[in-house]
Amino acid sequence: MKKLILLLFTMVGVFVLAACNSEETATKENAKGENNVKETSLAPAPLSKPANIKIGYPTQGVSQLPLWVAKDTGILEKYGVNAELIYIAGSPRVQETLNGGGIDVGVSGIEAAGNAKVAGIDSVTFTALANKIKVYIYASKNIDTKNLKESMKGKTIIAGVEGSLYDYLAQSYIKNLGLEPKKDVKFLYMGGEGDRTAAFIKGDADFYLVAPPTSFKMDDMGYPKVHDFSKQEVLIPGLVMKKDYFNQNKELAEVLAASLIEANAYIKNNKEETLKIITKWTGMDDPELVKKTYEANLDTIPVKPYSTDETVQFYLDNSKVAEVKAMKPADLVDNSIIKKLDESGFIDQVFKK
Repeated sequence: MKKLILLLFTMVGVFVLAACNSEETATKENAKGENNVKETSLAPAPLSKPANIKIGYPTQGVSQLPLWVAKDTGILEKYGVNAELIYIAGSPRVQETLNGGGIDVGVSGIEAAGNAKVAGIDSVTFTALANKIKVYIYASKNIDTKNLKESMKGKTIIAGVEGSLYDYLAQSYIKNLGLEPKKDVKFLYMGGEGDRTAAFIKGDADFYLVAPPTSFKMDDMGYPKVHDFSKQEVLIPGLVMKKDYFNQNKELAEVLAASLIEANAYIKNNKEETLKIITKWTGMDDPELVKKTYEANLDTIPVKPYSTDETVQFYLDNSKVAEVKAMKPADLVDNSIIKKLDESGFIDQVFKK
């Protein structure tokens, strides 16, 4: 009888523990659901020692959304990265700040990294933000859009900062028209989209390269859209480190790359939360404009953010610096971390529904 009673108490204890464990598991799962950040068994291990770093980014446009999401959702913190995000207008200036040690990591451009290499400072792009971009060319209302080749001659175009992606896109478009950039068409370089928009509306230029959400305002004001770059495969370079820092901090680079990949999946799967993050970082206060911007940029979000040779070569081919034109993609880009995360199954796991 005593043995039977003991057995019954033991069984009750097991059931109680099992129920507690189930409740604890359910609580954890609910917490994950509320945070909407996936836990992945194939993810890199968090840093053994938290890293306090500064990351510079070049635009307040939504192309930087994965970085903002990684910060605001706690993905970076989960991996042991305490990151301060610093806005520095234009990728060339981001690269200059990186070269001088003002930041640890930058979202820079291939041309800027190439120029730094020519000056003796090696840097490495180890993840891309996207291989597509939502950028358009608008014309003043008095421009004849039926014959753009003739209409652009002698006119001025606003194309971001010299050496930036916008600059190269504008130059490639003008060349395709059969014109010579900076000879047949003048360039007005300016940092800050607000300043560029004000200058265009004031009449300081006849053509303007711009992305959502400002492009929607151009539409509303009746400015004619004359070209759409969204069908063109163009690399938006991602995270860049100086090469010696990269070699000494491979684990940091890996968790940063993993963070952006998780952020990309979050953007695709959590619309309402992402809209709030766009509102915060861009300062947009029009919910409908925020929604349109999100939807316009959704198909630019990559699943596997490799920097392809073809997209890197676009920058090299358009460089005005002979030493940069002679470089190969491998001189500036290292896909080894993305390849490692890809081959481990991590990326597929993150994007699995």
